[in-house]
Amino acid sequence: MTETAHQKRGGKPFHSILEPHYDFIRELRQRRKTWQEIADLLLSEKGIRVTFHAPYLFYRRRLKRATKPHWEDAENNSEFQPARPNAAASRPQARQSPLPKPSPFTRPNIKNINTDQEFT
Repeated sequence: MTETAHQKRGGKPFHSILEPHYDFIRELRQRRKTWQEIADLLLSEKGIRVTFHAPYLFYRRRLKRATKPHWEDAENNSEFQPARPNAAASRPQARQSPLPKPSPFTRPNIKNINTDQEFT
């Protein structure tokens, strides 16, 4: 067999360097910090050098995964709660728009039409 057939399939799954700092990022976002400020604080407080786009993408992906946990983690999904519960369930019922007023037009009765008359 070839050498590639003996190689182990798959490998170590990717884990973000920001994963242990999710709570820190979430807290800063709740304080209305910008993504650039979060990237600067990660460098100064945690020693992690990232662009402002990295925490944004990480946080967005984490929130998306929290709403739909992976099937393998179904028994361990207690730590993940949806960031926003079903918005339709929490909204009050909207009032229905009023119906338009009925028009004064009435359809002519075909039986009452006189067809013997000549039109000029």
